[in-house]
Amino acid sequence: MKRNTLILLLLTAGIGIAVYFLEIKPGTPRDVKPDESKPAFTFKREDIESISINRVGQTVALEEKDGKWTITQPVAAAASQSAVDSLIGSLTSARVERKLSPSGDEMRSFGLENPAVTVEVTLKNGQSQTLKLGTKDFSGLSVYAQIGDSKEAVLTPASVLTSSDKSLNDLRDKAILGASQFDIKGITLRNENGQIALAKEGGEWELKKPVEAGVDAAEMNSFLSEITSGEADEFVSQTADDLAKYGLDNPKITLTAQLNDGSERVISASVKDDNHYAKASSRAEVVKISSSLYDKLNVKASDLRSKELFKLNRENLSKIEIKNPNLRLTAEKSGDKWVVKEPADKKDKDASASKIISPFETKADEIVESPGSDVRAKLAKPAVEARLTYKDGKVIEVKISSADGDNAYVTVNGHPEVFKVKKQMLDDLSFKAADF
Repeated sequence: MKRNTLILLLLTAGIGIAVYFLEIKPGTPRDVKPDESKPAFTFKREDIESISINRVGQTVALEEKDGKWTITQPVAAAASQSAVDSLIGSLTSARVERKLSPSGDEMRSFGLENPAVTVEVTLKNGQSQTLKLGTKDFSGLSVYAQIGDSKEAVLTPASVLTSSDKSLNDLRDKAILGASQFDIKGITLRNENGQIALAKEGGEWELKKPVEAGVDAAEMNSFLSEITSGEADEFVSQTADDLAKYGLDNPKITLTAQLNDGSERVISASVKDDNHYAKASSRAEVVKISSSLYDKLNVKASDLRSKELFKLNRENLSKIEIKNPNLRLTAEKSGDKWVVKEPADKKDKDASASKIISPFETKADEIVESPGSDVRAKLAKPAVEARLTYKDGKVIEVKISSADGDNAYVTVNGHPEVFKVKKQMLDDLSFKAADF
């Protein structure tokens, strides 16, 4: 290769490397335009003292007190912290995407002659900032706006309009109980189905009334979630001066939640003229609630109860006796195995734990608190009877009725209620000697 050609190649390579490191690598691709938008406001979240929103002729005034936002006009009420946080976030992050100098006709077409929403922010230093919001542009991603006394129109993100275009009802705190499910350590409930008492012990919820029993974790979590997230559909009265008007002078439901800090929250609920109303002890207002929330407050104890027939501890079992129409079986634990002791012709045969124990881990479909005479008659002559004996001498006695369609009924000694189970449990325990 000639010397001049080599020098030319080296120079070309050097220029390419310089362009890469000085222009391309440090920055963005050259065909991407830089963000030329500017902040709409310079204030920060912590600078704000109050906010006023005017829309459709109604003004809602918000003020921060002791770290919480409250509504001061047109009523004095608690504000939705999430709604106010969203509004403040959109204002402090808003950017001016484009400036326009519109004519009078254009101002009308931009919706700024009579703004849909006007937001005034008062700062802790006494200054105030105003934002007028009109219509969205053709893309729907931006909204026409005016900042302060400027005659210019600007385009700013449509999210500012979304978070600002809120009615009084949108901005109110609609939470009824006003507590997290993790704040609650106990619940007493009087409703149309009786009285219920629940307590959280060692991190687990237990039913205390009408009977002491475990709870179904999924049902309990659903119940707690519903009552703590339940919201008002409508505020029907600002005061509790006329509770009889809403059936709350003698409520059908009273729920008392005991909180971890020792305080209590009470919800009273009732039905009047096919509407469902509620009043919380922590609030002055009377509210209308959904029928679904009312139904959740009207829960039955049996709905919350664990559907386990009994607490079964496999490791501590020592003996199982089962009598069914086909045989009388006795099996005893020997080391890690179960060994048949009766019938005699199957003595010392291995018994599968899945066959003789697993059926007792069946969960009931329903707890029948008031069984009818037909159910009691079936249980008076059970199809299967079982005795499970623990190492400490404790005995669990189980009776299973004959089939009732696709179901069967179960009773356990020491428990007054009747469990409704699928017939499969009966089938699983109706084994024959030939099965061993």
